[in-house]
Amino acid sequence: MIRVHGYLGTISEQLRREAAEADLVVGGRRHLDALDVPEDRRQVLGLIGPAVDRIRALPDDARVVVVASGDPLFFGVVRRLRQGGLNVEVVPEVTSVQAAFAAVAVPWDDAQIVNAHSRGLDAAVRIARNHPKVAVLTAPGRGLRELAGALRGADKTYVLAARMGEPDQRVDVLTEEQALALADGEVPGLHVVLVLDHRPDDPRAVGVTPEIAGDAETPADDEPRPGDTAAADGSDRDPIIGHVYATSRARATADRIDEALGVTSKRYDGKVAAGLAAAWGECDLIVSHVALGATARMIAPMLADKKTDPGVVVVDEAARFAIPLVGGHIGGANEFARRIGEATGATAVVTTATDALGLPALDQLGWAFSGDVAAVTGAIIEGRPVDWVRRRLWRVPPMPANVRVTGPCEAPAEEPAEPAEPAAPAVARVVVTDELAVPESDLPTVVLRPDSLVVGMGCNRGTGAEELRGLLESTLAEAGLAVESVAALCSADVKVGEKGLIKLAAELGVPYRVFDADTLDAQDAPNTSEVVRSEVGTGSVSEASVLAAGAELVVPKHKTQNATCAIGRLPARGVLHVVGLGPGARDLLTPRAREAVRGANMVVGYGPYVRQVRDLISPNADVMATKMGTEEQRTAAAIDAARRGLDVAFVCGGDPAIYAMASPTLEMGTDGIDVDVIPGVTAELAASAVLGAPLGHDHATISLSDLHTDWDLICRRVRAAAEGDFVITFYNPRSRTRTHHLPDALAIIAEYRGPDTPVACVAQAERPQQKVTMSTLAQFKPEWVDMNTMVIVGSDTTKFVTSGGDRRLIVTPRDYHWMEGHVSGEKRLNYRHQDRPKMSRAEYRGQTKEK
Repeated sequence: MIRVHGYLGTISEQLRREAAEADLVVGGRRHLDALDVPEDRRQVLGLIGPAVDRIRALPDDARVVVVASGDPLFFGVVRRLRQGGLNVEVVPEVTSVQAAFAAVAVPWDDAQIVNAHSRGLDAAVRIARNHPKVAVLTAPGRGLRELAGALRGADKTYVLAARMGEPDQRVDVLTEEQALALADGEVPGLHVVLVLDHRPDDPRAVGVTPEIAGDAETPADDEPRPGDTAAADGSDRDPIIGHVYATSRARATADRIDEALGVTSKRYDGKVAAGLAAAWGECDLIVSHVALGATARMIAPMLADKKTDPGVVVVDEAARFAIPLVGGHIGGANEFARRIGEATGATAVVTTATDALGLPALDQLGWAFSGDVAAVTGAIIEGRPVDWVRRRLWRVPPMPANVRVTGPCEAPAEEPAEPAEPAAPAVARVVVTDELAVPESDLPTVVLRPDSLVVGMGCNRGTGAEELRGLLESTLAEAGLAVESVAALCSADVKVGEKGLIKLAAELGVPYRVFDADTLDAQDAPNTSEVVRSEVGTGSVSEASVLAAGAELVVPKHKTQNATCAIGRLPARGVLHVVGLGPGARDLLTPRAREAVRGANMVVGYGPYVRQVRDLISPNADVMATKMGTEEQRTAAAIDAARRGLDVAFVCGGDPAIYAMASPTLEMGTDGIDVDVIPGVTAELAASAVLGAPLGHDHATISLSDLHTDWDLICRRVRAAAEGDFVITFYNPRSRTRTHHLPDALAIIAEYRGPDTPVACVAQAERPQQKVTMSTLAQFKPEWVDMNTMVIVGSDTTKFVTSGGDRRLIVTPRDYHWMEGHVSGEKRLNYRHQDRPKMSRAEYRGQTKEK
């Protein structure tokens, strides 16, 4: 018989009696000494192998006692004994983790437990960043101080629990600073650390009863935690989404939402009150498929703080409406409701005042903020005068007229014919600055910190993050700059793996960028060092990396014995987004294009394109929608608005770089502004998809409009494409006055292509008026075509094929050699490129017999 006893500071009478009668007692040396086990009957438990071998050598009727610290079933010896083929009985004990939670009266059924004995602290750090209650079993070199250092800036509370159950038991509740300040002799070798979001005496530390042990309430903020490693590389954790429902119809709606959004959700089926309670502790976003009033009553007792409550969206039984109930901004419910609406056709009913009025929330602009957000937002909503003060051309979201923007390059008002009435005094203000000093005022104020500063750092190998952070903070403080405005940390590529710099970037929540020596050496850094050049191949690291990142150097190199630091400011410029809207179907409008239009201060474009996205334009944005033939005025107006510091969306159909406004915009001159070309699904791609795959091989795109290109040059291009056997797509093929262009182009192609070559035209591709006509080169009629039509002419290998329901499609084979020339049952010659012999077109098309 083998009996395993747990031990936590006290030896039971049963253990003492069984140990005295046992043939062999296995345990730690202090356990064996406390039980007075003679040397001939004791086996010190170090490596498990010798103990297993000695137990196996005993007779079958031998009595063996094994003593293990804590509960032997919990990260304990039982697993290893069973893996060694031994059958055991177990007398359990309270674990040191249980004892630690008990010592501070915090429930642990919703805690994550991590064993750092053999696997290091990486898992503990990763889990503690995203979980409010974690217990870590430590080891030498992997204890409290190391854990607190790795989680620096995460705003955690630490409970140090050591020698639980012993007379010298120790339980300390510590802040991050206190944990890091512990000296070597103050931290026991083996201990348990509880990592908590809240102090044990805070009611929030109690948590909620989980559905699954170890599952707990997770942060609902749509921003990462301070110091989150995910934030350092820009890849935030995906939100956990839960659906709560009680009917099969609602379950089907949940399936449809998940499929449309491409997400995997948690499901809570059955009693909705219990489901909402469980989802509240486990999810970032909750979809309640229950009536709005009922949902409100059930979640009311759980509401705590808008910064931590999950976002809740109510979807009605018929899936006609998606209504954010709580957590509209910080919890992400408003945006989630919009996503549900766009994906499923439901109407998003957003009632938050800022959203209802088309106003951006000051705490949701993506910048660090401080101040009286509620009072300033209230003044904006009420239409009272609010000053928006900025020292540089940092962006201003679309705001109503009562928000008065002051700062550089503001357009001066025209001199009035009569003296104007004095402007009403402001009742609140927004100050946008990366400087620590903010002008004093009695007005309610919100301070926004733009992402404007770039930090360049170099260091000796092995320099710790704490020392680097100290240098950075002192450099910023001396210059009067705010650490919240740091947007990037940069260095030389020889420091790509420097742990201190990587850790500092993670603590700041910014990307870590490196540049090669040639790039750094090409910068005009004012302070260079030949010693540095001999080490890393360039005379400057900190200053040069700031310049390489596109920033203006504002704080020259500061240095300590082990590191250097320089600060730069990114230019504050207006942005001109040249936006491709695609062919017209809303589901082919890219998310990037949608956000550019929504966030623009001004939207410019051809009238029909502006109307296409009018529902996305902020009610506080300026709109310039003009007629055909006013391209020059539109382009100039868009560039001028961006030069005034505005965020401009210049909208085009299809892709802006293909026969659209990206080219003339860049040609006109965009010095002094940032240009962001946002691609769109082109008319050519939309038409090709409607037809099947006519662009499956090499193809050419040609505009037949001679308004901007000489007709003789167009004819030369058509002939070259025809001779080269390209599939050809014609833009602008025919208008009321340009009637000969398409017939002339087809006549040129006919000199090189057979009469059965597929030709198709698609009018209004991906719009309700879409019309598709397929024909051949011999039978095609140019009268079928207008300016809203694309014409695609196949190559020698383009074929008609059919799909389900005898639908006719067009394909140009890609000539993959592994397909052996099959095109819907037809077989033709097909060689690998490197083996292809010289052949005639007829031979290539398989129209002659194989030799």
